[in-house]
This record gives sequence, C-alpha cells and structure tokens, in this order.
Amino acid sequence: GIKYKTYPYDVSSQKTGFYCDQRENRLNLAKVCEGKKVLDLCCYNGGFSLNAMIHGKASSCIGVDSSPVAIAAANEIKELNGISSGLEFVQMDIAQFMKEAESNGDEYDVIILDPPKLSPSVSQLDRAARKYSSLNRDAMKIINKKNGGLLLTCSCSGAMTQKNGGQFFLETIQGAALPARRRITLLSSNGAASCHTQDPASFPANSYLTAALFSVSPLAE
Repeated sequence: GIKYKTYPYDVSSQKTGFYCDQRENRLNLAKVCEGKKVLDLCCYNGGFSLNAMIHGKASSCIGVDSSPVAIAAANEIKELNGISSGLEFVQMDIAQFMKEAESNGDEYDVIILDPPKLSPSVSQLDRAARKYSSLNRDAMKIINKKNGGLLLTCSCSGAMTQKNGGQFFLETIQGAALPARRRITLLSSNGAASCHTQDPASFPANSYLTAALFSVSPLAE
C-alpha cells in the first residue's frame, strides 16, 4: 500500500489536508499507467503521482503544483514510501509548466489535471469555463503526438459539473480538443469516492466532483 502524511490540524492546509474523495479515481487511473510517462498537474500532495508509480508501475511521473507547502509535503511522502527514482515534484504554475513543456517538445502518455475549484458560484461559471478550456487545451497539446494518450480531467466546482446534468463540463473539454488538434473519446466519468454519500434530493451539492477520463488521439496532420 501507500503511506501518506496528512496535516489535519494545520490551519494553512487545504480542507483536512488530504483529498479522500479522489481515492477510487487514483486507483482506477493507476491501472492504465504501466510503463507510461505520467504528468500530474495540480498534484497537491502527490496522490495521483504515488498511485501511478506504486500501484500503476509507471515508467516516470512528474507532479506539478504552485504551492511550495504542497510540494514539500509531496516530497516527504515520496521519501516515506522509499521512492528514489522516477518520481519528481516541481513547484511551478501549471500553465507555465505546460507552456515550457510544449516549447521544449516534452510529451506525456497520461496526464492528470485536477485544479482547485475555479467556479465557486454560478456567477463565475463563464470565466471558469474559459479557464478549464485553456488548461485542458494545453494539456492535450503535450500528450504523445505520435501515439496519443489519456487525459484524466477533473472539476470540483459544483456549478460546473452540475450544469446541464454534467454535460456542460464534458462539452467544455470537447471544445478544448479542437484548438489542440486532437480528437477525444470519453472512456469514463466518475464522481467522489463511495465514502462520500449523496442525496440528490436534499443535498445535490455533494455531487460536486467529476473525474472524466478521455482517450486523446495522435496529433491531427
């Protein structure tokens, strides 16, 4: 298994210090990472990265996050699990990282994009949709151009994931594929882990998380 350090009593940490709602999505993604070059964007403390390396046997993984505290914690957890090679955590704005990766010709087989909440309310939805679109476009651009790959893209913004029964978010990602010159196919769309119970009638807001796995085609000629 994987060992984690969490910081539930640190007032500067995010929520309880660890995102348990993604635990099943991490395990599911690990199943398709064997031998793959993985990029984990907005990695926080490295949950997806660690699962890709330990359970998925990825050939390599880079986790990127803008928070120095998150990256420091990710490196502590990396050491806790005895990972000495193949996994690297980088403190950088993910948009800048993707821009530099494209410029340098870096490519990845599997990319995870799990940004923080970009649309806290419906009033900010249009701006958030533009941000989701640009981030996913740039992620698709650095997926393996010859063979294609996989993109797991996530949204924890209920306003985004619940509009039009969840179709708005998926259509936003579909729209991002065109300027990236890729074709995408939705393979699966999942929510929070089963420990996050839902009651659509009395508390629809608990259906806030979407983790959509897309197959991304090779670069169109």
